Amino acid sequence: MKSLQGSGCQLWWGVPRIGVALLTMLAAMVCGCERSAEVAESNAMPTKGPALAAGSESAEGWVGSESCRECHEEVFTRYSGHPMCLTLSRTSTAPVVEDLQKTEFSIAGSRRYFVERKGNEFWHHEQRVSDGGELIYDQRVPIDISVGSGVHGRSYLRNVEGRLYQSPMTWYAQDAHWALSPGYSEDFHDRFERRVTHACISCHSGRALPYPGEPDRFADTLFAEESIGCERCHGPGETHIAWQRLDQSTRTGTDPVINPGHFTDARLDAVCNQCHLAGQRRVLKNGLTEFDFRPGMHVSDVWTVFVKTKGIESGAAGAVSHVEQMHVSRCFQESQGALSCISCHDPHGVPTADQKADVYREQCLKCHSSGQTECSESRDVRVAEGRRDSCVACHMAAYPAADVHSAQTDHRILRRPQPTPSTSELEDAQRGPVVPFAEPGVQGNPAEIARARGIYLSERAYFGGEAAAAEEAVTLLKESLRTAPEDVEALFSLGRALIQRGQLRDAETTLETMLSLSPRHEVGLEVLATAQHESGKYRSARNTYEKLLKLNPARSRYYGRYAHVLGQLGDLSGGIQAAEKALELDPSLAQAHQWLSAAYEKRGNVERAEYHRRMAEIFERATP
Repeated sequence: MKSLQGSGCQLWWGVPRIGVALLTMLAAMVCGCERSAEVAESNAMPTKGPALAAGSESAEGWVGSESCRECHEEVFTRYSGHPMCLTLSRTSTAPVVEDLQKTEFSIAGSRRYFVERKGNEFWHHEQRVSDGGELIYDQRVPIDISVGSGVHGRSYLRNVEGRLYQSPMTWYAQDAHWALSPGYSEDFHDRFERRVTHACISCHSGRALPYPGEPDRFADTLFAEESIGCERCHGPGETHIAWQRLDQSTRTGTDPVINPGHFTDARLDAVCNQCHLAGQRRVLKNGLTEFDFRPGMHVSDVWTVFVKTKGIESGAAGAVSHVEQMHVSRCFQESQGALSCISCHDPHGVPTADQKADVYREQCLKCHSSGQTECSESRDVRVAEGRRDSCVACHMAAYPAADVHSAQTDHRILRRPQPTPSTSELEDAQRGPVVPFAEPGVQGNPAEIARARGIYLSERAYFGGEAAAAEEAVTLLKESLRTAPEDVEALFSLGRALIQRGQLRDAETTLETMLSLSPRHEVGLEVLATAQHESGKYRSARNTYEKLLKLNPARSRYYGRYAHVLGQLGDLSGGIQAAEKALELDPSLAQAHQWLSAAYEKRGNVERAEYHRRMAEIFERATP
């Protein structure tokens, strides 16, 4: 029998120590950069999106897109079919783009998935079967939110008291099939408990309503506007509407609306880059939130963005974003900054599949229309092999992306296309040097960049086990905290870096200081509890886990760790209750079954001990 105390009962819930290959994916999960699937583009676009939000004034001057319709009917109607107007909606109102007749798929480890729909209600199921085909469990989870227009794909979220979690099931439009969600793999699987953060939702929704004082939680109503609407690019509309309604004789000044097209500097592309410049890591400036960007600001007013540089000059440039690619293109550089996102992309509509070649060729010919800038290939060559005289087909080739936020159309606009990179080249490009994004015309603040670098390196150290990153993070963050001692995220990151260095006492003190400033910081509580747990401070860990469970009682791993702590403190009954709760939330936890087997054996309940021992063996064997 395994002991319930000491090293005999494995600490299966400890801080992950993973390889560099998984670092980027984990960083995206922690920082909130997981987004909808971006598989190769499908021609099947929904023709009608959900209604734009009705007008509703707010203290910040937001009125909702429906308020724009009175004067901008044509643009409003055209934009209602744009993928950006379909980024997020309740599953009950989302246009159906999925094939609900073929909803099942299976992966290794005898796991099966399928969608259930009754009227406007959706559920996703995960089933586990034994080697003999016997059903072990069928976990049925309600799905509340659809994310993505369905042009590339669509992912799904469940809402648990304002906390959003992604489903492992995603609809991929190109191949018209269901499969694991982006970032999930058969050997790295967070099931229905992958947290969706403020950063995710800030880019996929029109206007989310964050829960005051609690990171990554939302108010009961979740959204004031579901999909991306007019005000995301033009700013809050209340003052614009009021100015327009004034009699012309009484108007003073100019219309306060923001028209990004009137900017001639980096503020133009910043409207797009607030979401499309994902980079390797985006770090919020001290005191700001993911919802603080307004049109007319620079990206660097809100975030320090670290971009991926390795591979950008080579065929592996698919590992970086469109923005990074465009900035190294000859077209962008020789335009002296005049080339912008909207030089080619109409923000209010997208061309149909039949129109694309002509529309984008017309944009290219605005510069390439005479003399030596003309295409050197004959028209016969340009229309061969179905290219339809498309500039994009030759100079902006599509290829597989390294992750769901990478470019799939080569925005370096190469004169001579390069071969499609291999998967290993794309993955290798993810590991290259990371540098801050240089926003054109904006002088970076060295102190802010150093702070952001410390936060990013702390994360790399904590999840990737990088000792050198931890050392540098501690130095940078301590320096930053000298001038801003109440910087919550710097304190949090310093605490994690100190844990990686083995300075658990200092880490605990730092995290307790952070939590005194932000007591509902869920991840901070989890990190502190884990540090106390791993250092054998079981009474402290018990108290911190109880705070964590009171804050969020919907995470299986919290109950699993709490069960182990209670076992170490001799509270076997409490530990059993916590471990059983962990299995209610995630019935596949082999470690919880192992712990319960030992606990029930100690209590003399042979039947329950044998049941959990058998379940532990099944799930250990079934896990890839």
